[in-house]
Amino acid sequence: MGVSEDSLRTKLGVGDVKPQDVPALVGKVVLERYRVEAVLGKGAMGTVFRGSHQKLARSVAIKVLHAHLVDDPIMLARFQREAQVAARLSHANLIAVLDIGETEDGQHVMVLELAKGPSLADVMSKKPLAPARVIALVRQLLAGLDHAHNAGLIHRDLKPANVMVETSDSGEEIARIVDFGIAILRNPDESIAGGKLTSTGQVLGTPLYMAPEQAKGDPVDHRIDLYALGVIVYEMLAGTWPFVGSSIEIAIASISQDPPPIAVRAPGVLADPLLEQFARRLMARRLSDRLATAHDALGLLELIAKDRTAAALALGIMDVPRALNMIGLP
Repeated sequence: MGVSEDSLRTKLGVGDVKPQDVPALVGKVVLERYRVEAVLGKGAMGTVFRGSHQKLARSVAIKVLHAHLVDDPIMLARFQREAQVAARLSHANLIAVLDIGETEDGQHVMVLELAKGPSLADVMSKKPLAPARVIALVRQLLAGLDHAHNAGLIHRDLKPANVMVETSDSGEEIARIVDFGIAILRNPDESIAGGKLTSTGQVLGTPLYMAPEQAKGDPVDHRIDLYALGVIVYEMLAGTWPFVGSSIEIAIASISQDPPPIAVRAPGVLADPLLEQFARRLMARRLSDRLATAHDALGLLELIAKDRTAAALALGIMDVPRALNMIGLP
């Protein structure tokens, strides 16, 4: 396919992970108003704490850039840009940035809304979800992506760990996308933080959810987010990923192969054939075959929910009666 394993290894940064120390901030006040209460988790760029606004008694998430990245001008600019990027977004299915600043000892801090719920990764727990639940959650993720894409932003690292699932007072699940730390602008001429924030040919993202063009280091657009969502839908239906292996093996598979049928990848799992085909349309390796926009994908998902016969035809499923009988529909 014109992409060597050594080339992918370099682009994916395999083996280039540095030690990351959790800053000793629990119990302290940062930016003069946020008390740090507990560690919530740690990612590639920073540690996330639970905190609270001292005067408003509002719970927040506090993200602190890893100390070893502060001296890296590109990583520091990327961290600062995440706040500027996310501040442009205002949508029920996206997590908002509330504040940004620097502590007296030079630690870079970002304050975000605190999502009150588990991640989508925890919700799935490697078990297939019911079709109605898949539709309800994916509908919201598409709505959030549509808003971000219309604002000119591409997430570039959409995955279950970057989706929080809250539960409303009425018991409804609310999916919210978080972490625009490696988001990029759809318009390459537009700039935030004064320049390009990736090295030439560098690949950022998570291989399990990475589109083929992204894994190869080719130019990308908003459709990489749709590919990632397709992998998430596949995982929701199958209880496992389309491809497994090392980061390199998964990247090569996504470039060279179509995902195996869920019946092959997860024997015994009876996946909704319309939703499986929907996932495949999102995961199409050829950009011309992939759904063009989140808005288009949302329209097709609504059709699946409302008129399955019409949806089957729109998805190119020729044996509609058989597909509907597989899930017990007349």
